[in-house]
Formats: sequence, C-alpha cells, structure tokens
Amino acid sequence: MPREKLITVTVLVDDAHKDDLSGLVAALKDRGFVLKDSLEAVGLLIGTVPATSMAGLSAVPGVSAVEQERTDYRTQDGR
Repeated sequence: MPREKLITVTVLVDDAHKDDLSGLVAALKDRGFVLKDSLEAVGLLIGTVPATSMAGLSAVPGVSAVEQERTDYRTQDGR
C-alpha cells in the first residue's frame, strides 16, 4: 500500500494559546501533524501532515491559520 503524500505546513497559533504550545502540538499530532520546528516567540509551528489531514488542523482549538508550503512562486500575472 503506497504511503500518503506528506505536505509541509505552517500553523499560526492564536495569542491565547501561546502559553500552552505543548498541548497544542499534542492535539495537532492526534491529527497526523509531525513537528519539525517551532518559533515560539511569534507563535509558529512548522511541520508535516498527510495531505488529506490538512483541513482538519484548522479545527484544533488554538490554531489561528494553517498554510501549505508554497513551491510555485510565480506572480499572479504568470511571470
């Protein structure tokens, strides 16, 4: 059975949850998130997640936003 594709994501932590990053990371891990780096001062968590699980990360209490790593840096006009 082929392994599911992993994508790199950045999770923005809301201000109210910055003091409990370990709890938030544990909740994200329950949804398949694997922490690679943490920028605690600004409330960013960087890691990988199965592509099919990305949408569920936004539902975790304390998550303000989730963004997939970009690999296409063309401008909107196609250049």
